[in-house]
Amino acid sequence: MKVEFCRTGGVAGTRLTATLDTERLSPQEADRLRRLISTACFFDQPTSLKSSTSGADRFQYQVTVEEGDRIKKVEIDESCVPRTFQPLIDYLLDSCRARQKIKRS
Repeated sequence: MKVEFCRTGGVAGTRLTATLDTERLSPQEADRLRRLISTACFFDQPTSLKSSTSGADRFQYQVTVEEGDRIKKVEIDESCVPRTFQPLIDYLLDSCRARQKIKRS
């Protein structure tokens, strides 16, 4: 399974990205990522979860998951993240931040 994540927007307009491949993660991390995708009902989500009200300083998330022959991209406004989806977003944000720390070292 391959997961691509991008967060854009916010007051500073910073962009965070991460690409995760379960074949390159530890078995424990790969299992955790698979569980988060499953719990989020990722492949059952609509492709766009957007707010009807605009907000210039809100974050936008884009998550793309490739699993076998299935590929799905979901775009989500910060204010519309489903409760079951939030742990996946948190995990992906933590992955982005961890990679930034490694690059700075």
